[in-house]
Amino acid sequence: MEKISTKTELPEYSESIVNTVREPLIVMDQHLRVITASRSFYDFFRAEPKDTIGKLIYNLGNNQWDIPKLRDLLETILPQKTSFDGYKVEHDFTTIGWRTMLLNARQIEHSQSKDHIILLSIEDITERNAIQEGLVKANKELEILTKDLGRAAQVKSEFLANMSHELRTPLNSINGFSEVLYDETFGPLNDKQKQYVKNVLVSGNHLLLLINEILDMAKVEAGKMTLSISELPIQEILYEITGLIKDTANKKNLKMIIDISKDLKNIQADSLKIKQVLYNLLSNAIKFTPDGGEIGIKATQTDTEIQIVLWDTGIGIALENIEKIFEGFFRIETPYSRVTEGTGLGLPIAKKLVELHGGKLKVESEGNEKGTSVQITLPIKHTTTVIRDENKNSHS
Repeated sequence: MEKISTKTELPEYSESIVNTVREPLIVMDQHLRVITASRSFYDFFRAEPKDTIGKLIYNLGNNQWDIPKLRDLLETILPQKTSFDGYKVEHDFTTIGWRTMLLNARQIEHSQSKDHIILLSIEDITERNAIQEGLVKANKELEILTKDLGRAAQVKSEFLANMSHELRTPLNSINGFSEVLYDETFGPLNDKQKQYVKNVLVSGNHLLLLINEILDMAKVEAGKMTLSISELPIQEILYEITGLIKDTANKKNLKMIIDISKDLKNIQADSLKIKQVLYNLLSNAIKFTPDGGEIGIKATQTDTEIQIVLWDTGIGIALENIEKIFEGFFRIETPYSRVTEGTGLGLPIAKKLVELHGGKLKVESEGNEKGTSVQITLPIKHTTTVIRDENKNSHS
């Protein structure tokens, strides 16, 4: 069988080029016998030159290279196309195990002898292929998990909304009848009876607050919380809310500092939702500020925003809890939290309501016993294009 001379076809500089190639490379004659191979080939496939040079490629490594797909490439595809890239071959080698390879082949005609030589480069993509397959599998599993979580969250929100709605009707009756009894509308009560009725009424009102907050949270998470936008005189609203909590602050001997800029522009917002946010935040400031402390509110404006800061000199928040306070039902364990009522939903709801208006809510504290500052930014003009009054479409 005729054999191309290595010296004739591959001079020294060509040998150097072959050995410079990073990927395993085999050079064969037209009869598919190996003329030379790169160092990377020997290293990767754990082969020796004496067992490689002059051998038919299919006979290499005790016939390890007798691969049907490789035969198809070299004997059928390459003679017709003279070159081929990215030909995927998978094979289990006795020396290096299962491998996934991409083969690039070139058939070159010698200018003088008209003989052909074949260049075959081998790119091992076993790990890359495994990673890609793993990523594809992980992505599919993640998609399924995301859908499952979405459905679970939707079911949870709908359950909480329905449950809260169903609970409010009998609870309103309990609270209403308790008020009638406490007011002694149908006759006097002795001291013990009146105290018991008062306990029922206080507990009922607390439970109603909890149910309302759960309902609000469920609506927001389910995307069912809508806004009834109107022109809102924010300056009047701020004075109205501070007036509502003034008596509560006085009972704890708290000094209230009010700094509201004159001539604040009206904003486009939902009046009930904004009042709910401001009242809850100021109530929190009073609740978590010891007797004799200070609370305050400051309001300023830019051309496009109203900026409101509500602050206190109360118990503060540890730095590691700043983000946690926006998680539903999270309450910081302090001596005050053990004696004050609350669901842990006030701040998350306030934040979501502000964001629903296109604004931002941020909480800052330098640590325990160092007070808290809540910063609210509200756009003067609301940008939502479709607004409907949820009170007109709700039976809750």
